[in-house]
Amino acid sequence: MPVFYSVLSLLPIVLLLLVSLLKGVKAGIYSGFAVTIALFFIWDSQLIAFPAALIAAFINTMTILMIVFGALLLHQNMEQVGFITQIKNSLTTTHTDKKFQFYFLAFFLTAFFESVSGFGTPGAIVPLLLISLGFSPITSIVVVLLIDGLFAITGAVGTPVIAGFEGTLDLSDDQIRKIYFYASCFMIVSGSIILFFIENILKKQGYKKGTHGWKLFFCIAIPYVCLSYFLKELTGVVASAIMGVFAYFFLFTNRKLAWKPWFPYVILIVLLLLPKIIPPLKSIVSFSLPFNNILESSVSTSFQPFRSPLFPFIIAAICAALLGKSSKTNLKPVFNKIATIFIILFPSLAITQLMLSSGSEMPSMVSSMSSLFTKTGAAYPILSPFIGVVGTFITGSTTVSNIIFGSVQYNAAENLSLSKEIILAMQLNGGSLGNAICLFNIIAAAAVAGVSKYVSILQKTILPIVIATLATSILGMILLAVL
Repeated sequence: MPVFYSVLSLLPIVLLLLVSLLKGVKAGIYSGFAVTIALFFIWDSQLIAFPAALIAAFINTMTILMIVFGALLLHQNMEQVGFITQIKNSLTTTHTDKKFQFYFLAFFLTAFFESVSGFGTPGAIVPLLLISLGFSPITSIVVVLLIDGLFAITGAVGTPVIAGFEGTLDLSDDQIRKIYFYASCFMIVSGSIILFFIENILKKQGYKKGTHGWKLFFCIAIPYVCLSYFLKELTGVVASAIMGVFAYFFLFTNRKLAWKPWFPYVILIVLLLLPKIIPPLKSIVSFSLPFNNILESSVSTSFQPFRSPLFPFIIAAICAALLGKSSKTNLKPVFNKIATIFIILFPSLAITQLMLSSGSEMPSMVSSMSSLFTKTGAAYPILSPFIGVVGTFITGSTTVSNIIFGSVQYNAAENLSLSKEIILAMQLNGGSLGNAICLFNIIAAAAVAGVSKYVSILQKTILPIVIATLATSILGMILLAVL
């Protein structure tokens, strides 16, 4: 294959990155989408594959939006009836030590809301609570963003993997389980590095170093690693719940909490876990509606309506409304957010699907791009997680980073004869860490907290993320050498 085509295959991604930085994410994605369409028709592609690829991208988009709708609906109902405020206020009395309160709220609420809702939810909730404890706004935002960067690997009940990998790559269930396990191993290492930086940030605020942060981090990180292979997308939800229960019985100095606001989340966790422990339900959840050879092309996809946690979210949302004695739900914010996500998500998925479906006699754009990365040879694992970080930095989403770069990483691993599971786990971990430095998250969290010093926040998060990502690269190279 001519080198010219290999270089040309980078154009959609390069344009997406550059335009996103200069003009914004939406402009970047649509520019990349337009160029991908143009390249598709000069790439020796089947004409019928074009509409087929768009149909496949639309089906995958609907799958993701089902998850997003459920998560937003539950959060909207919880906020509308005052349960979010009650949860925050109740947790501030858990311990006499303010630093313990800080770490517990930062780890527990950030991990829990990221795992259940994702899409920037922790940044909109947790910093305000930390500020109310007396911590500076910038410190509160920085810490929440750094912690959010650890647990986005299972954000919104696994959306980054469901949409980013399962939606575009032909992976077995065992491969998905391994990706979660390896990513959680990377998380515990990168998390230790990030916690070291958080401790130094708090020290500069006049708080002495202690063990509260480490105790609470390992209370969630150890279950995360141990359960990741078995629970997959539910790992974050269950691990944060385990941390909360452990802290309540063994670390709290005050156990008088308001339990009523938590009940919808308890319902959600139970409903999400049921298919894992009841075999008949597991078979229902795994039901798949195949769309093979769409429009008689080589493009195929599938739709798994019960794989999505939409119905558990809806039931939990109804429970929240009933407990809060609310007969009406304000759906306007939910649909507004859905529309905003759709206009970015669909073209993102379309870019990947068109790149995968391009070519007939010659390799696809994804294969061509991967051939360039394989030229880095043994050094590629160092690059792998940084690709994920860059993807999230530009797009503001671990999911979109995985959608855009998952296929590239998969093909590069295949060409270099490396473990696809480890390389994809490095992409996932990098994409997760990128949440701490992406401008979208920084601006959104700062706006809620009334802060305008965006550069100060980025300056405090970028070094920990670079070092944590490098640690992921090193651990990944070790795993690739050993396994």
